[in-house]
Amino acid sequence: MNRTRTFVGAGLVLVVLAVLAVVTLTTSRDAGSAGTTSQDPVAQARLAVPRRDPGDPLALGNPDAPVVLAEWGDFQCPFCRLYAATTEPALIRQYVDSGQVRLEWHDFAYLGPESVLEARAARAAGRQERFWDFHAALYRDQRAENRGEVTEATLTDEAARLGLDVPRFRQDLADPAIARAVADDQALGSRLGVGGVPSFVIGDQLIFGAQPLPTFQQALDGALARDR
Repeated sequence: MNRTRTFVGAGLVLVVLAVLAVVTLTTSRDAGSAGTTSQDPVAQARLAVPRRDPGDPLALGNPDAPVVLAEWGDFQCPFCRLYAATTEPALIRQYVDSGQVRLEWHDFAYLGPESVLEARAARAAGRQERFWDFHAALYRDQRAENRGEVTEATLTDEAARLGLDVPRFRQDLADPAIARAVADDQALGSRLGVGGVPSFVIGDQLIFGAQPLPTFQQALDGALARDR
């Protein structure tokens, strides 16, 4: 029995090591793929995504920046909130403010109906050029997921606190075109391999999760170097 347990234990260790090896190889391969030519049709689709228009309120930075960092996020996601509070400000200071990188937001409001409502509200604020202020407020005051705490009333109150034109905000919040734009962003993300949030596209590379700052720096520096 002892010998059998030894063989079984050794087998389990080998299986775990094999899985870890596959994960490591896959991660290493993906980490070096930004800006490269790939035969993967999904990677090619990432390269083909058009930039947001120069005046799009869901984008930050130089419209002609050589590299785009596109995020797919959900305002109910705690990991999206973590990224927005810790990593994103450093990236903006280092890359966006210097004109090297353009930051573009895409909705992936898949955690529930309150995610969709918040995404619509942020876009309604964007029509008054206040998307990023609303974006920051939603993450700063993030509520419990799908507990009924996010309503049109609470979002309208937030719009009022930010000094938005409230009647216009209400009208835009109900606009079917905004609802379609939220759904279209999620559909685009799905075609590009986004399966959870936060997810980021840099060139043909997909980065998943609230990764530490050096992960983004490595990907962005690589993409910038290839653009030179």
